[in-house]
Amino acid sequence: MLETTIEEKKKREDLKAERNRLFERYLKHPMDTRLALDIKVLDDQLAEDARPSAGKNRSSFHSRPK
Repeated sequence: MLETTIEEKKKREDLKAERNRLFERYLKHPMDTRLALDIKVLDDQLAEDARPSAGKNRSSFHSRPK
């Protein structure tokens, strides 16, 4: 479990780093729509990766008996 968490964190950090690099280039060339699309794809991947983790935490919380 710990290895999976570490791998997920590393993947998110890599995606964020790539997104930030692209965004810096986009700031210099705002008419480059390809950069904007690439940034959107990375944002979508980050959101998708974050969704299951949040879902696991919520489902375990809500499944506790009252």
